[in-house]
Amino acid sequence: MATQRLPDGAYAALAGLKAQAGAALIMLPGEDIGAGRKALAAAHAQIAQHEDWAKKIVKALMASKGQITVETADSEWLERAFAEPSI
Repeated sequence: MATQRLPDGAYAALAGLKAQAGAALIMLPGEDIGAGRKALAAAHAQIAQHEDWAKKIVKALMASKGQITVETADSEWLERAFAEPSI
């Protein structure tokens, strides 16, 4: 297992954002709205616990101008986007 280069909250925030996107898809017509609501509530709770990181991640995603989305972002992207510069 690779060593995490960022605080746990960064990875948890990204996971919460990804879960939010997945929950939104469950909320589409013809899907299980109840399950979608539960999944969305769980995702929002996870995001709320790591709100500072979630805001930073969303800002970085928006700055990518669509090159990276919440669905394509992964831990490697997260670490590249927020790694401390080498001296």
